[in-house]
Amino acid sequence: MYGYHVGIVSAAFIAIPYPGRLVVHGPIILTSGTLAVGRDFHRFKEETGLMADGRVTESVSASPFDYKANCLLYLPLHPPEQADSGYVDELAAEIAALLDACWGHALVLFTSYAAMSAVKERLKGQTPYPLFTMGRNAVHTMEQFKGQPGSVLLATGAAWEGFDFPGDCVSLLIIPRLPFAVPDALKEKERERHPNLKAFIRAVSVPEMQIKLKQGFGRAIRTETDTCVIAILDERVAKGQRYRRDVLTALPEMPVTGSLRQVERFIHKVKADGYFREVSAWSM
Repeated sequence: MYGYHVGIVSAAFIAIPYPGRLVVHGPIILTSGTLAVGRDFHRFKEETGLMADGRVTESVSASPFDYKANCLLYLPLHPPEQADSGYVDELAAEIAALLDACWGHALVLFTSYAAMSAVKERLKGQTPYPLFTMGRNAVHTMEQFKGQPGSVLLATGAAWEGFDFPGDCVSLLIIPRLPFAVPDALKEKERERHPNLKAFIRAVSVPEMQIKLKQGFGRAIRTETDTCVIAILDERVAKGQRYRRDVLTALPEMPVTGSLRQVERFIHKVKADGYFREVSAWSM
């Protein structure tokens, strides 16, 4: 077979010398876990200038992980609403309830430092689990978090995609808000290419959020034996709300619940006795 062929297998991390243009000098395979949304590579191909390239072939391989057995997605029936004056208090209370249900072992991924700091101040009086905040000395904080079973790590920024948490260390992943990108000059320029704001959100903002959400989800499940509750507390994902289907499409298929009691039952089902004993040892 002659010519250059680009096979996209789920996703890739590559250097692109010119924005919006992937320069191909030979056959290449781009592979990773987060560039396709479901089976759709549209956003990645658009960003790399491959939309009109007929040489591109795509493939999505099934994951070896048993998400249906090892994961539970928690979407509260009545999530905290950001517009409410007591939002941060309600959010902290919801997080504290999840920590109790899962015996700590949690990573909370925020989309802003301000929200992270506000929630941390409130959690100090609501939960017995050790709290760590990922700041400038990320390596030291990670060592402390991993070294104290049952502890809770509050993080944002690079923690969405740059850190590894295998085993029981993160058995509860909490995402308070969907990770939509913050508007900037480049996004404003890109928005001009779409007929209206709704079209821009559908074509650009939502796919980018879905990819970021998949990256965050990847912090929880790193091996075939990992088990985890994933809690998304954004009111826009509640039943009947506009981004629920987008979230369910982005994540692997797994059971969904709105019950904290079901969360607690799941953790007791999938975790060994040692998971609970290691917390009891320091909390007594």
